Amino acid sequence: MPYPTARPPAPNGPGHCPRCLQEVLWCITAHQRTQAVDATRNPNGNQAVRVDHTGRYLVRQLTKDRGTPEAGENLHMPHIATCPVPAPRRAQQPPAGGRGRHGVRPHRWQR
Repeated sequence: MPYPTARPPAPNGPGHCPRCLQEVLWCITAHQRTQAVDATRNPNGNQAVRVDHTGRYLVRQLTKDRGTPEAGENLHMPHIATCPVPAPRRAQQPPAGGRGRHGVRPHRWQR
């Protein structure tokens, strides 16, 4: 096949959380990453969700400059803040070698 296979699209629109199986909306951020927000609207939410003309769900964080939802946007809560089954925390691993790095590596003549 001369062309690479197309990458599947990111999940967008209504879906389920993989951890708690609650209904969420998969949205795309300004940095083209996916973010899950609760499917129900919440007036205390800090994520403004809108659907563009192609049907994609887009999300933006409310900021000081743009602190209110604009035309066509609805407020939602990010699902990570309300998920009853949070992601497991990663244990801190000790640095490789046990002691970490100190100084520089000696040359042959310094040994």
